Amino acid sequence: MVLISLNNFSKSFGSKKVFSRANFFVNRGEVLGVVGPSGSGKSVLIKIIIGFFLPDRGVLVNNSLSHSVGFSLQSNPLYDNLTVYQNLKYFGKVNNIPPKVIHSRISSLLGSLSLNDYSKVLVRNLSGGTKKRVDIACALITDPEVVVLDEPFLGLDPLLVNSLSEFILSLKGSGKTIIISSHRVPELSKVCSRMVLVKNNLIYDINKSQVLDAYG
Repeated sequence: MVLISLNNFSKSFGSKKVFSRANFFVNRGEVLGVVGPSGSGKSVLIKIIIGFFLPDRGVLVNNSLSHSVGFSLQSNPLYDNLTVYQNLKYFGKVNNIPPKVIHSRISSLLGSLSLNDYSKVLVRNLSGGTKKRVDIACALITDPEVVVLDEPFLGLDPLLVNSLSEFILSLKGSGKTIIISSHRVPELSKVCSRMVLVKNNLIYDINKSQVLDAYG
């Protein structure tokens, strides 16, 4: 079943055309990979999906039951003067999650994303890759139906990439729909059910072998 679709949509910024009568969809419960050259519009597509941008024309359809979307973008919203735990607690509170539920979810996310050792560390003292994992944890604190990740593998070593990949697959196993934009095509191909290519103002379905040949 199609969960989210963009039909015949266009988007420009001034004279720069990003999408022109493009089409996009994601099925419920799949992991969709979004690839393409730098500057092709991957991040713009992500921001349209989560509601940061509106298409200039076309129709956005969201068939999710709760319309709940958790997202981690390239620019993270973390508070440098708070610890990892405090950031997670804050984002839980602003989303009106009961305190007991917040604590349980924080414990689970810290373990799943290999962040237990950083729980009491101030965010400003973390590496870029660790900050990214904290941002992903914050995106998941609401237990969203749809998870959108922009460059989640950035700054991670091979062991952490494997750990994050396993976590993404566990999210899929729990029934979540996941959309991932990444330049790390080999890693992306291991977790995705389907992949699309953003290029020349359009969005194309493409099989994994084609993607790996072009970008792997």
